[in-house]
Amino acid sequence: MNFFDFEHNPASVQVEELDFAVVTARQRDRHVDPAISDVLRVIHDKMGMHFVFAAEVLVGAEPEPSRELSDAAQWYLFGSAFCRDMVMPHWMLPDAPIPTGCFTVPVVLADGRVVGVIYAPRFAADAGREQQLLRQVELSSQLIARRIDERNRPVATPRATGESATVTPIVEAQPQPEPAFAPQFEAIPRTWALAA
Repeated sequence: MNFFDFEHNPASVQVEELDFAVVTARQRDRHVDPAISDVLRVIHDKMGMHFVFAAEVLVGAEPEPSRELSDAAQWYLFGSAFCRDMVMPHWMLPDAPIPTGCFTVPVVLADGRVVGVIYAPRFAADAGREQQLLRQVELSSQLIARRIDERNRPVATPRATGESATVTPIVEAQPQPEPAFAPQFEAIPRTWALAA
């Protein structure tokens, strides 16, 4: 595409609008599965870690908690600009150290779809513990993926119990009469029999 070509048609330019939902232990979003915020709250309460989850949402569409990220959204969510502009403000707390960066780990469902990204702050004091912290973020990402998978799994209908259940006696098998026309397998062409 040559932008200096005067025959260029502006209508042929495609613009893709991206919108993201950001969830923390204290902040939910209707487009994101509530189980994610619950997991983030447990991580915050038990481990004292402030994780942030971000996912792509479609503007004006119904909430879809397990929506796969588009290629453009993956590129943007893993970029430093998103972390700096959208995630870092959640970590700017009074009397708290300022993060020097962040860990970014995708949330991958069992079927391989990437549905979001987990961010964890990285501080200067954590210099010798990066691998340990990264492992904690990865495990948290796997936990969130399992929760989403559990919610998306079809629910089996419960078996009937109590008075509504019926007991069917087992009847002995009775000999069945021979059908009037029984197929003869010798009459079937061999190629058809092998294909079947």
